[in-house]
Amino acid sequence: MINFYDKNRFISKSTLARLADVSPRTFRRYLATRRPILDAMGISPKAQKLPPQAVRYICEDYCIDLPPELQDQEALSKSPLFQNFLRMLQQRQPLY
Repeated sequence: MINFYDKNRFISKSTLARLADVSPRTFRRYLATRRPILDAMGISPKAQKLPPQAVRYICEDYCIDLPPELQDQEALSKSPLFQNFLRMLQQRQPLY
């Protein structure tokens, strides 16, 4: 799925862990492996909520599909990739 994360919304690490279907501890260990990248973004290891640019990077790197309520619906509806995806689904033949 294509993620168009809402550029004004911060999200907690525990919520991202739940969306990734892993424990918060496992998610913290994953973030520790990405520490140089997150440091370059100016994100403290103790931050409870992550800024939008970090959320976008983590979702792409960890392959997390964001639910619709966390995505920017306007940007999603204007995306050519998303439009092509919808067209492909509509043209698909049923399997039965």
